[in-house]
Amino acid sequence: MEWVVAQHSKKEVARAGNTLIDAQADDQQRLAAMEVLSNWRAAHAYPMHAVLISLRNVVKKIDTTAIVAQRLKRTPSIVGKLQRFQNMSLSRMQDIAGCRAVVKNARTVRLLSSTMIESRTRNRLHKKDDYIAEPKDSGYRGIHLVYKYNGEKKEYSDYFVEIQLRSKIQHAWATAVEIVDTFTKQALKASNGKTDWLDFFKYVSVEFAKIEKCPLHPIANAVDTKSEVIRLANKLKVANVLNAFAVSTRHLTKSTIKNNSYFLLELSEHATKIFVTSFSANQLEQATKIYLQKEEQAKIDDSYDVVLVAANSVNSLKKAYPNYFADSKDFLKLLNSVTLTGVV
Repeated sequence: MEWVVAQHSKKEVARAGNTLIDAQADDQQRLAAMEVLSNWRAAHAYPMHAVLISLRNVVKKIDTTAIVAQRLKRTPSIVGKLQRFQNMSLSRMQDIAGCRAVVKNARTVRLLSSTMIESRTRNRLHKKDDYIAEPKDSGYRGIHLVYKYNGEKKEYSDYFVEIQLRSKIQHAWATAVEIVDTFTKQALKASNGKTDWLDFFKYVSVEFAKIEKCPLHPIANAVDTKSEVIRLANKLKVANVLNAFAVSTRHLTKSTIKNNSYFLLELSEHATKIFVTSFSANQLEQATKIYLQKEEQAKIDDSYDVVLVAANSVNSLKKAYPNYFADSKDFLKLLNSVTLTGVV
């Protein structure tokens, strides 16, 4: 297939990123910057594909039940990151291309991480962040490996690809955070939002870490996290809220499409409806253009959201990115096992 290649220098990409967060930029400048961003993001598809192959080869030897998928970062997430980090450059952002592996438990996450690092690959490991040993302040846990592409296609040399490794429990927690973020327009994932929600997820993370016998967030030394989880779950009516966000996807999960590599997910009418459009591997450029147009709509319509992801089928897509289908079943089961009380 024909992969998208960057049409702009890294200096031009960096300038486009600056324009996107410049309050003085006019509509024409922003539109031009968005075109640069769209092409730059699409150009990460091949490096992401190459890293994904390496990841799958390792994963299949360690956990045959693992879920593996890939995604290109959404424009709102890219712009938000540029706004939060003053020294961040679009040309140096390390998670525009992302692969994810969800495995059975935390021990397997660590094994997968070490095996990936020791495996033979031309791609170079740039950075490892162990958020299991040291959870983020938000409570996020998992291991991130950032690689630089170093394969045969020199036009993609040194493009970053981030691999996220999570256990099923860690993934359930992260999914619930993203669901609440999506539907309440908060940014809990970036530690911004309502205090009660921030505290709730931080304390739940501690309780989930206890289940997996993992290092605890320092907050566990100062707070009775189980009691606070119960209190906040009832105060926020967490189960009711998450169940209210649930979207029926029965017709999607019956799909067994294997040949379509990219999926455009659209949430409309405050996420009461979800639409999935599939694209074959050689339609990436077309998918990216449509994605950019849809993102413009999302900027002016707060009841609408869109993301472009890649997976083998709609089934694996739903398992790897359940937040876009408002699937919080696993999180709620774990929450109930922690509280052993009537959470409402």
